[in-house]
Amino acid sequence: MPSRWALMAFLALLACVLLFLLHVSEPIPQLQLLNIWIFSGAPLLIWVLAFGARAYAYGGALGRFQFLQEEAQGAQQSWQNWAQRSLVVHASCVLLPDQVSASLLSQGDDGIAPRVGQARRIATLPTQREERALAGLHLLLPALEPVLQALPAGQELRVTFLSDIDPEYYPALHDAWRQSPVTANHSPSPTVTVARDLSYQWIEEKLKAASAAFELILVLQVHGEAAYSDGLAGLLLCPDSLARAWELPVKGALLRPMPLDASRLGSELTLFLNTQPSALRATDLLADGDGWRPLMAWILSAEAARGASLAARQQWILEGLCGLPGPFGHWLAVALGVEMALHQQRPVVVLAQEESRHWISTVNTGALV
Repeated sequence: MPSRWALMAFLALLACVLLFLLHVSEPIPQLQLLNIWIFSGAPLLIWVLAFGARAYAYGGALGRFQFLQEEAQGAQQSWQNWAQRSLVVHASCVLLPDQVSASLLSQGDDGIAPRVGQARRIATLPTQREERALAGLHLLLPALEPVLQALPAGQELRVTFLSDIDPEYYPALHDAWRQSPVTANHSPSPTVTVARDLSYQWIEEKLKAASAAFELILVLQVHGEAAYSDGLAGLLLCPDSLARAWELPVKGALLRPMPLDASRLGSELTLFLNTQPSALRATDLLADGDGWRPLMAWILSAEAARGASLAARQQWILEGLCGLPGPFGHWLAVALGVEMALHQQRPVVVLAQEESRHWISTVNTGALV
């Protein structure tokens, strides 16, 4: 483009010289009526006007482009900031069959028997069906009580029991909670809900709601029989925007989960890694069910292409470790991911599936950013 305008300028100057010579040679008497400088300089004047108009148009287009680029960068930054929003974990506990723990996994998979397709039990739980959930609650509370009792006075606490127990056992569960030291020492009294399912999308919904309440998730998966394994977990959560105000221990952070379309895995993983760059520092990949196995190689390869720290020996499937994950397998995987991130002081990428939906997210270490 610049060479074209330079050529046109040269031609305009050449035309000016020719018109000047034409005027002074007086072959056409009528030309003498015209001012020689206006007549001979007309081509150059036309070029200057054309160049100015083109530069003005180009400047306007460039300004619009820069504006749109800045808007796009701002939108990208806003999206990345939103994607890195998290629920901070102030306390956590997870109990799985066969004593599977973050400490055990850090030693490698040698000696861990494969449990795919099995329904495993937590050995310390009683065999009586009606006592298993209450016993599980009593196993979880000692690990959570110190932080629960240190919650700010007057701060709302919402308790959600995720359990597969029959509704007839709900009153006993409520009574056991009311009799715990946490309820006695906390004001106002915590609101308690018992649910049979809770989507992984709940994390995003809580972040959008901008709630000021602490959330205590208690997973009591104890009635799987032959269909799925036992699992106990507790997570005390708070939105990251409020966590900085409280002088409470921080064990980790659950970044906003991203829905994953398995049919567009390449582009989905690129988007995930762009919006949650902490996943590139992850040393472990943790999935809830064996259905993730065909996709894990793709995920490892996508992360390796971006210089991630993941390795093939650092991928774990909850089902392979302690049997069929059950209805709350995604929350058990998240709780185990928190313990793994805390143990290794590196993020963990978590893969979760509920019915037909797939999710990918990052569990960060305890440092607030």
